[in-house]
Amino acid sequence: MHNILFYQTDRPYGCFSNFSKFPIEVDNKLWPTTEHYFQGMKFKESEHEELIRLAPTPMAAAKMGRERTRPLRADWEQVKDEVMRTAIHAKVNQHNAIKSILLSTGNCNLIEHTSNDSYWADGGDGTGKNMLGLILMEIRNSLEGYKDEFHLPQWMTFPEVEPFSIFWRMGRGEDFMITFHKWLDGMSEEARKEYWKYFNQFRPIEWIEAKRIQDGRLK
Repeated sequence: MHNILFYQTDRPYGCFSNFSKFPIEVDNKLWPTTEHYFQGMKFKESEHEELIRLAPTPMAAAKMGRERTRPLRADWEQVKDEVMRTAIHAKVNQHNAIKSILLSTGNCNLIEHTSNDSYWADGGDGTGKNMLGLILMEIRNSLEGYKDEFHLPQWMTFPEVEPFSIFWRMGRGEDFMITFHKWLDGMSEEARKEYWKYFNQFRPIEWIEAKRIQDGRLK
């Protein structure tokens, strides 16, 4: 089972971040991001809820929500996980691109990776609770069309085999390539884009050179 780490919105799988700019509608209110909603619910049915909903950025909403000069609801610690679950459900079900990307992660562990948070994220060193990742996986596994399947790219599945080896055209190598490409073809365009953005980071130099050669032959 592979780990997929996410955090920054401009990096691969950054769409899973609460700061990613996907608005959600909950109880007939439109929230610019799930971060706005989460922070606003700390002050549900008060003037602060609306002030946070109208914050210009998710970072501004987060800062407002963390200000302890505001009257935090008494039951916040008891309800915060369910509030996050509501936010992520809305995001996934109201944005087909997010849903397809989430489904494409198969049986991977989704981990918000940052030292800035040890409850919603992994604390940067794996000791955090990673509650955001756990909620994403819980929702993913309950979606219609979910399949417990994921494939690493060639250079990670068979790291000892060179790019132009005969291995890829016979036996185990050929079987892998057929299964791998069939699986990729079943993804949405958005999901394939995230997949390659993420795993191309781990492409060895010989595979980078092989792709250049291959692309040159196709011109």
